[in-house]
Amino acid sequence: MSTRVAVGFLLIALTITACRRKEQSSGVVAATGAPVIIISIDTLRADHLPAYGYRSVETPAIDALRRDSILFTNAYAQVPLTLPSHVSLLTGRLPQSHRVRDNLGYKLTSDIPTIPAMLDPGGYESGAAVSAYVLRASTGIGSSFDFFDDRIASRRDVALGALMRPGADTVEIAKQWISGRSQKPFFFLLHLFEPHSPYEPPEPFRSRYPLAYDGEIASADQIAGTFITWLKSEGIYDRAMIVLLSDHGEGLGEHGEPEHGIFLYRESIHVPLIVKLPGNARAGETVADPTGLVDVMPTIAAVTGSRTPEGVQGKSLLQPPAAAAGRRIYSETLYPRIHLGWSELRSLAGADYHFIEAPKPELYDVRSDPAETKNVLAGARRVYASMREELAREGGAFEEPQAVDPEEAKKLAALGYLGSSAPSSTGPRLDPKDGMPQLAVMMHAMKLARDGRHQDAAASLRRIVGTSPDFVDAWNQLAMSLEALGRYDESIAAYRKSLELTPAMAGELSLRMAGVLQRMGRPDEAVDHALLGEKANYGGAHLMIAGIELERKRYARAEEEARKVLGDSQNDLQARVMIARIYGQQDRAAEALAMARDAAAEAERRKSGPVESLYYVVGDALARMQQYGPAEQALRREIGIFPQNRPAYASLYLVCMLTNRPAEAGAALDAMVKANPTRGTALFAAETAAAMDDARTAAMWRKRAAAM
Repeated sequence: MSTRVAVGFLLIALTITACRRKEQSSGVVAATGAPVIIISIDTLRADHLPAYGYRSVETPAIDALRRDSILFTNAYAQVPLTLPSHVSLLTGRLPQSHRVRDNLGYKLTSDIPTIPAMLDPGGYESGAAVSAYVLRASTGIGSSFDFFDDRIASRRDVALGALMRPGADTVEIAKQWISGRSQKPFFFLLHLFEPHSPYEPPEPFRSRYPLAYDGEIASADQIAGTFITWLKSEGIYDRAMIVLLSDHGEGLGEHGEPEHGIFLYRESIHVPLIVKLPGNARAGETVADPTGLVDVMPTIAAVTGSRTPEGVQGKSLLQPPAAAAGRRIYSETLYPRIHLGWSELRSLAGADYHFIEAPKPELYDVRSDPAETKNVLAGARRVYASMREELAREGGAFEEPQAVDPEEAKKLAALGYLGSSAPSSTGPRLDPKDGMPQLAVMMHAMKLARDGRHQDAAASLRRIVGTSPDFVDAWNQLAMSLEALGRYDESIAAYRKSLELTPAMAGELSLRMAGVLQRMGRPDEAVDHALLGEKANYGGAHLMIAGIELERKRYARAEEEARKVLGDSQNDLQARVMIARIYGQQDRAAEALAMARDAAAEAERRKSGPVESLYYVVGDALARMQQYGPAEQALRREIGIFPQNRPAYASLYLVCMLTNRPAEAGAALDAMVKANPTRGTALFAAETAAAMDDARTAAMWRKRAAAM
């Protein structure tokens, strides 16, 4: 970041005048040095808020903010996906301009200015705290911030899109950073993941609302309300510009899509947008003109007196109404093409009509039919032609995920990949509307997998890829189900197919393959694949290698690899836990316990959420020190948080056997297989029993494994 300028003058101005304000001819309220805060609530549909007329949920915090703010009733996200939508928000550019078109496979380049870079010449410090892994700093969005907290622990058994931390923890991080800067010019981005799926609202919202999604909204409102109340107590609220919005909505099955990313109907892209100006200027106003998230950046520029960077395509939300007349807002989704092998979609939303460009185009009269139930294209040909021509001028042609660089390509070729990356199908791509039956099968297969019914899941997924060979997400889920079934060769083949279809995802996919190869007892190949994932997830790659070396009892090498990860924002805590495991395996129990407890304290300080294997390591170290009672407590805590952690069950079995409780020991192995119902787990149970000379139990589990 460049050297701060005029900070002393700004501090004096803030102290004496509490943000100097002046009315400009455009009606914009300028407040030099005013705090600027964006509260981004992930996956929040506008039409599920009382501020937009919904009556089935209560959101007192958002309602109170709305009373002090301008409400924009027709705001649209540019992409119904978290990362590209936030990039449009932070750059003021459409996705075809900033070139981040999906959550994976794209990265924001440093030559495109963001809000922090725009505000920097005015002496602003900028910070962010995000609640989802897909918004990690390494995607490029964190490079221009002075502070960017994305410390969300990655887990191999959780899809990247589902990795998150509770919003309440993220708020605490925001408060800590802001509290030291409350009298200085600052910009802060607070991202809350609620109400993103899975919809698991806490009480009292779980019991209060029949629709769990609404319960999640109520929970998000409470979290946001806690933050806003704190801003008031610190004397920040009145003089701040606060923007509350969402990155996209949620399908909820209304057009066949249960969540988001595939379609561009209003339920997916119509988002809340509430702007509170310094001093609550223009409080209570409502603006019905079509607006987009790209408009937030130039609006902040107008309020703070900053210079809008070149290339910004949004317009200030505070411009005179006449300036927005006839405006239409661009949106797109490449998700169906990249992940499902179907056609991409683009749309334009205006005050009267919403046009969706698809193999079977759609036009909706949103004034009379806001739920978009009737395609009026046949009766409104002139409107259709006009919007189609305008959309053509917007550009937005499909752009493949960013190409594999030469170094990665060389590694892929050495491992036998990149023989062919062309899609399997030819000709016109499937309209996503026509793919809904396949999606329903996919969603059912994923539920089967979550329920441990991997055999049935694999059968369903085989049928999908048999008819739709470019369905990347189906290949990935098939690979994971086959891995769970212990059918490792088939799992590797499915992952290879995914990689051929999307070579830009090589980093993520190679790490998954490394785990399978490790289970197959092919450590050298596993290390090669882990190294291929270095660029996508440096920490994850070296932790994988550390685990492989630990299995080979190469303790020094394992520790060396784990120490490479210390300081990595997503994987630092796991690295500490890995080092503690390495110490434990060397009978250095006291050192292992000290390292694990240090990791636990750091996790609490960072509000990073549960850390996998942390309490397993504590329990294992205590057991080695013959402190069986505390060891059992730690192991049961680990199992309660991470029910699929097999080593924790095995250690619990050993503790129960060592304390002469064979029935409870047997129950631990039963619970382990119930939580991980695969042949591999049953064989692991047999090995665990054999290690304690429990021949009868070992024989029983070998027999059960043979029958699975």
